[in-house]
Amino acid sequence: MGFADIAEPTAHLTPPKDPTETFNPVKVVNQAADLISPTYWVNEILNMALGFNPMDKTKEYFAGDWEAYAKCSEVWQNLGKLCVDVSKNIDTGNTALDRTWDGNAADAAYVYFKDIAERCDDLQSELDALKTEYAAVSQGVWAAAEAVGSIIGTIGDTAAVAAIAAAAGTMMSWTGWGAAVGYGLAAVEIVKIIELWGQATATLNKYQLITQAAMAVIESAGGALATKFADFPLPSGAYDNPVV
Repeated sequence: MGFADIAEPTAHLTPPKDPTETFNPVKVVNQAADLISPTYWVNEILNMALGFNPMDKTKEYFAGDWEAYAKCSEVWQNLGKLCVDVSKNIDTGNTALDRTWDGNAADAAYVYFKDIAERCDDLQSELDALKTEYAAVSQGVWAAAEAVGSIIGTIGDTAAVAAIAAAAGTMMSWTGWGAAVGYGLAAVEIVKIIELWGQATATLNKYQLITQAAMAVIESAGGALATKFADFPLPSGAYDNPVV
């Protein structure tokens, strides 16, 4: 007898679509950094305040192909749908076979294929968990980049004000008063830069905790998925009909 599939699992094996959001956090940081004048005084102010360039540090944190990572979420979802369709086809074929085949071998075959169908169906839970958590990580990284990018832009504005004040203090250092006012204002702005970088660090830490929680779920789902595949029941050999 012939068996007709009721679903087409391979229909889900399509390339993932581009994310609705542009998951390129480094681009966000670069846009903020573009607003900062790369002048001598600005660099000096940033070095005095932090001892490093905050833009470079932030880019290091967000390095990676996050757009591809975001696409993985859809891939996991599609694989879950594929497994469900495979389960439907096996279950339908098994039911049809059971109507025309009787005996011990038929009963054993029915139990075997029923188990296979249930296990294929069960794979979807882990694949959906991976889909959800991959999306959570991607969105968390994007949100963090937007938040930190905004802070970086403010740091740039503050550094520019401090740089102008410091430059003015240097040019008017011969007056005494000019130096005191210029360097005093620069010092105030440097303190603001330190506070702003503290806010940026706190934001990064907040989203890092969210990412770590998602990664823990991903590791758990991945481990469960590997176990299910390793324990997948395979026949010891081809069926040999003793009557034939």
